[in-house]
Amino acid sequence: MSQTKNRRNKKYRPRPVALAGGLTAIARCVARGQDAAPLAEDQLADLGLAYWLSLEQLRTGAATEEAWSCVVTALNIAMAMAEADIGAEHEAAIIRALDGAFRAKVRSAKSGNFRLDGDAMRDIETVLTIHDAQLEVATRAETIAALQLVFQRVDEGHVYREAA
Repeated sequence: MSQTKNRRNKKYRPRPVALAGGLTAIARCVARGQDAAPLAEDQLADLGLAYWLSLEQLRTGAATEEAWSCVVTALNIAMAMAEADIGAEHEAAIIRALDGAFRAKVRSAKSGNFRLDGDAMRDIETVLTIHDAQLEVATRAETIAALQLVFQRVDEGHVYREAA
């Protein structure tokens, strides 16, 4: 009769332990919880302050290409969020605002300063208000995904051109 091996007689082999122990698993769980939550109030204020101040510079005529770029980046993030069904009903307004920003860019090549026409100012202001609302309802993960999509499109050369 054959004897079955007793598990107690097996050689002891300790499992490897990560340098951080179990802290990495805890950190991953915490990060998942943070990604599911919307941005904090101070984060929303910091983000909004940048593009609203840049819009004010465009309004007064004291804008540089950096201010224009900041506003256009916010518009592109709004578009990426709309494509992800966060405010999708506002896509046409976002396109009109991007058209206005593009007109300002074309004019700046001729005049040397960045200024918005009346329609562009109105459309961009409306879309930035929509973008504020998008950021309030979007989770942190959705906001980061929209940012990454905009960066990916810029890296691939898929930049905005005038609508036909």
